[in-house]
Amino acid sequence: TWTGKAHGTYEAPWNVRVTPALRHQSGQPFGRTFAALLRYGPVVVLSEPVGTRRMDNITIFDVRIEKAFRVAAGRRIAAFVDVLNAFNANPEEKIVWSSSDSYLRPISIVSPRIARIGLKLAW
Repeated sequence: TWTGKAHGTYEAPWNVRVTPALRHQSGQPFGRTFAALLRYGPVVVLSEPVGTRRMDNITIFDVRIEKAFRVAAGRRIAAFVDVLNAFNANPEEKIVWSSSDSYLRPISIVSPRIARIGLKLAW
């Protein structure tokens, strides 16, 4: 498995700062399993080696736009907007690996686009 991340900062006109971040990670390797009931209890058994299959890769793009204002000597106030998962990607994070009617059915997906607005004060 691997993960890559790229981010930077762009100083736009009117003292506006734009900070994009791109994260990309490989899908998790897995192998099909099944449940067996033995005398001492249920056991999960691999029917394929781990790595036979791989989940989809996940790419997420986040961005922050920030505008700073000077309010007094050495003090600043900044308003910002964060947009997380800006392109609203929705790949699966977890899926069912066990042999059943729900095999390969998603258990959870990446959270949807979220926007956050805030202020910060530096003194």
